[in-house]
Amino acid sequence: MLNLGERTKPKQQSLDVRNIVNCPRYVAVKTNDYFSLNVKWFSRLLEASPVNSHNYAMEDFRSNYLRLCKENNLNPQESVLNQLKQVRHSGTHSKTPRGNALASSILGSSTKIDTGVVGVTLDLSTTSLTAQTCAILGEALAKDCLFVELKLSDCMIGDDGLKLLAPGLCTNVALRSLDLKGNNLRGASAEALGKVFRQNHSLRRVCLEWNSLGLDSDRFTLLAEGISANNSLERLDLRNNQISHDGASELMKSLQRNCALQSVDLRWNNIGIVGGRSALAMLQYNKTLTDLELSGNNITQDIVKAIDIAMQHNLDRANLSNEHQTRQSIMTREIKQLRTEKKQQSSDLLHRIDQQNDFHDKTRRDTIHKIYQLQEALAERKSAFNALNAKLSKTEAELLLVNQRSRDLSELLEISRKENEALVVMHQKELQTQLGEKAATESKLLQETSSLKDRSLHLETKSDELDRRCQNQQDQIYELKEELASSHAQTKLQATQAEERLQNERQRLRDQQRDVEQRHISEIHHLRESSEESERAYKDRISKLEEHRRHIEEEMSKLKNQHLTERLGLEEQILNTRQRVKEEEHQRMKHLEDKIRLLNNAKDDLQQHHSQQMQTIAELQSKNSNYTLEVESLKRTLEELNQEVACKNNELQAEVNRVKLNHSKQLSKMEVQVQDMESLRERCSALELQLTDQTRRHRAELMDRDNELVNTRDRMRSQEIEYSRMQEEEAQRAGMLQAAISGYLVSSRSPAATPRK
Repeated sequence: MLNLGERTKPKQQSLDVRNIVNCPRYVAVKTNDYFSLNVKWFSRLLEASPVNSHNYAMEDFRSNYLRLCKENNLNPQESVLNQLKQVRHSGTHSKTPRGNALASSILGSSTKIDTGVVGVTLDLSTTSLTAQTCAILGEALAKDCLFVELKLSDCMIGDDGLKLLAPGLCTNVALRSLDLKGNNLRGASAEALGKVFRQNHSLRRVCLEWNSLGLDSDRFTLLAEGISANNSLERLDLRNNQISHDGASELMKSLQRNCALQSVDLRWNNIGIVGGRSALAMLQYNKTLTDLELSGNNITQDIVKAIDIAMQHNLDRANLSNEHQTRQSIMTREIKQLRTEKKQQSSDLLHRIDQQNDFHDKTRRDTIHKIYQLQEALAERKSAFNALNAKLSKTEAELLLVNQRSRDLSELLEISRKENEALVVMHQKELQTQLGEKAATESKLLQETSSLKDRSLHLETKSDELDRRCQNQQDQIYELKEELASSHAQTKLQATQAEERLQNERQRLRDQQRDVEQRHISEIHHLRESSEESERAYKDRISKLEEHRRHIEEEMSKLKNQHLTERLGLEEQILNTRQRVKEEEHQRMKHLEDKIRLLNNAKDDLQQHHSQQMQTIAELQSKNSNYTLEVESLKRTLEELNQEVACKNNELQAEVNRVKLNHSKQLSKMEVQVQDMESLRERCSALELQLTDQTRRHRAELMDRDNELVNTRDRMRSQEIEYSRMQEEEAQRAGMLQAAISGYLVSSRSPAATPRK
């Protein structure tokens, strides 16, 4: 085995940093088969090295790009080379991306490194790329492990460029984010992207905004199938892609089988009600999608509300799963810690038990040796007793001598008995010392249990302090809720005041219109009386009235043209406001629709007022046609009346302009008030989010404390059980020793009684 840390050994294979970066898979295989690669040593070597690994990797990518251009007889684009130089210079000042890129390239697929947070970005946005450049970039990216994010927005790639770029994206394993915004991608691009999604399982975020992928529904189904087969994509942006209801249905069917996507943006497409219903049906099966944007798709409010409810359920489910995962991770960490503590305690106990066993074995060996010596002495004495008995049976004549010898032997027996008693006393002393050591160990164990009890009491006091803190924070939460209620009440009061102002303005306009109509009626009545009094004078001025009638008709045509132009201008303004409202955010749609409704009401009021004026003018014309046979004296009065009508028209025009100005001022005030209300709502939402976060944190802390208390109690119980088991074992051993000693004493006394018999 060759270790990379041993650099001083001769005739061993050495690894180059540039080779490791260029060939990560090969190095991963070689390290698994032949080398024991020390990653910690390698990271220290990179940090201590004066040459930056980013520069190596970027220089290799740049040289690879130039080599491919040379092989294909193409001139490299200066904009791409300049961007690569900028990335190279920006990478020399950081250490974290270097470590991540090299570690990921060395360890390959066996080590998981989160490159979505820290990494190198290749930004070629707003750079027009040709098809040949896209092909070479695809070949270069196929073996690249440096770039984590690729930005190609507004590069005018088109279908041909994406087809040539797609093979490199399929085999790349380092990219986490891809941006293809505004590249005029159509049906062929949708097919290529579907292939990329099926084969690439490292992308996390993809942006396809401002394209036309939904024009060809058949090819868009291939894109949807690729999304369904992908298990790594988390965010997908398909805004402004002309997706129809058929394409939306296929996409929703694919999302039913996808369990990785969390956010899909489908704003400003042509999904319609059918697509909204398919999205609602998809959410019945997909429980991982937490963000689905569908504004600007002509979907009814009931479907939108149902989708929002389903998304809220998915979001709650995701939050619960995240909380469960965090709790599970905390529990696993605590279990690991408890296991290590348990192993340490068990090792300590085993060490103590081994020491006690060694001591007991030593004492047992000593006692066995002493018992063996005593048994040998007893055997010798028994043989002597047997010889004496034989001599006594053989010769009765030597009875006196034998009696004397028997006395001597009895004295020896007394001496041996004394020695046995001394040995018994020694054994009893050794037993007492062993019992004292056992009592000392038991006292130590009791002290440890008392310390654990004190620790548990300390933890209980801490839990009480945490409960008090939770109570204080709940009081703060109640105060914040009261503030929110007061702010809601203020917003409602402001809204009611604004509505009252609008109603007052409408009532004032209606009163003004009634006054104008009463004036017209009084003037018409006065005209009738004057016309009846001066019928004879009107007959002399018939010719002048005809000429004046022609002049009035011309003026009426001018007024009609002016009214038409004003109406067209108002319609153009309404269309512009609608276009602007479509481009704004979804939250302001309701407020702007209310504004447009108010403008339409004002326009209708003005049109009604103008129609009333036209009716009055038509009545005057009919009267003038009826009075054509009247006398010439009526012409003078008609001229005066026409002058008065012109003055009234001017007054009406001025009144209309003043009303328009008042309406515009009121609309601006209402917009300011609506913005204030939106800011208050945002504040309220932020406060609610803070409250939810605080409650979640407090719940997690309480759960952690409860788990700690339960674990400490379980540990105390297990230790008490172990202590009781050890006491029982010690009692069994003491009983066994006592039984052995008593058996030995009984066996030692039994042969001593035979000679006297």
